[in-house]
Amino acid sequence: MVNHAARVVLATTLVLGLGSAGCSEEKKATAAKTPGLSECRKQWGDVADAIVGLDEDKHPSALASRWTSVVATVDYYENTDTATDCQQKIAAQLDAITALRQFSTRLQPYDMEFQADERAADVGRYLADPLPAPTKGKGGKKSRPPKKAAVAAALKTLEDNAAAANAELAPGWGQLASVELTDEAAVKAALQDLEFLAKDSPTWVRCNAALAVIEKAVRAQLGLGPNDPLPVAPTATSSPTSTPSSTPGGTPSGTPATTPTGTPSGTPTSSASVTPTR
Repeated sequence: MVNHAARVVLATTLVLGLGSAGCSEEKKATAAKTPGLSECRKQWGDVADAIVGLDEDKHPSALASRWTSVVATVDYYENTDTATDCQQKIAAQLDAITALRQFSTRLQPYDMEFQADERAADVGRYLADPLPAPTKGKGGKKSRPPKKAAVAAALKTLEDNAAAANAELAPGWGQLASVELTDEAAVKAALQDLEFLAKDSPTWVRCNAALAVIEKAVRAQLGLGPNDPLPVAPTATSSPTSTPSSTPGGTPSGTPATTPTGTPSGTPTSSASVTPTR
């Protein structure tokens, strides 16, 4: 009985292995017959590497559900059997990726869990280093750095309440996960709804006040004035900045006529109206 079971397992393993090897060989054969296909797949692979994990980010501002569609699209083209219009499709997808990243950045000021994670290391450095010197704002007025105890307390407030603050904004997050990014009026309305929810949430307002203390400390540590903008931290995964330079040759038809990105390629043009007042 044991020997029979072992033979079944071995046979199954061999069949699966041969099937996998067959698919791999078939892909290689197709690529060999199709001008530019190997290079096209490689370029799509580079795009895939740049968005790894974005569909699993738990911060609501990350819009993971939108990235799920993008990841599926890139995977489709990375395994396609045609290189027709490869450069145009990659360029369109990179535009869509850039637009979605920029939209996510506009949402981060409202995402208190993101802010807590983003600023924890800054607070650690602030508490470990000597207090920075006062900085000067507009009109030469001095701005003293906040006390370390106040900054530590602010981070605790932010960390303890961030999840609840985000939960109170749940209807807004849901709307933003499906809004048409090329429709600026719809985007503006959705962002205004999110801001209304935020300012109407005592928990979010408390977190926002704590964040203001932390950001004042960060500005002081960087030698910035009280009204100077903070530098934007890079995302965990860098986005491709340009379309690959080589152009694969034409191939047989069969590629979908449109690129199913799931993410419109339009880029929001203004963020001033959605920045929370601190």
